[in-house]
Amino acid sequence: MVIHLSSTGLPSTRRVQFVSEEALLIHRSTEFPKKRYGFLTEKQSRILFLRSRGFTQLEIAKQMKISRASVSMIEGRARKQVIRARQTIHYFEAVQKQYEVVVNSGVRLQQIPMIVLQEADKHGVHLRSNMVEILRTVKKIKSNMLGTDDRLTEKLEFRFNERGKLSLL
Repeated sequence: MVIHLSSTGLPSTRRVQFVSEEALLIHRSTEFPKKRYGFLTEKQSRILFLRSRGFTQLEIAKQMKISRASVSMIEGRARKQVIRARQTIHYFEAVQKQYEVVVNSGVRLQQIPMIVLQEADKHGVHLRSNMVEILRTVKKIKSNMLGTDDRLTEKLEFRFNERGKLSLL
């Protein structure tokens, strides 16, 4: 669905596409109930949404019938909230229990995923990566550690957390 926003009420040259009717209602409404979207208020969400679609603070201010300075202040606070949310997620992932898997040199490339998956199984962790993804990761990031016969020339280290996030060290 496409809507046209204009401060004068005339059709605008800018077009914003919405994913759903719900999104259309949220971003077209002129009344702002004290509804929250995660860490963001509805106003903050609406302003970030419109800014991401290329609208200026002045255009948003006219459409929302508030001052440009208010839009700037709300946008700044919203961006700080997004940063805090990202920091919270980063902290949460850092405090999760970590497990390490060492794959010794001489192991064939095709054996690496099974070694990693079996180690995760020992700890009761379901990895988010499957065999093919593990192979692609090794080939992409550590291709210099593979010999001409597809055997590791050095030891390879993986780490995964209790939520199944796998990383190659």
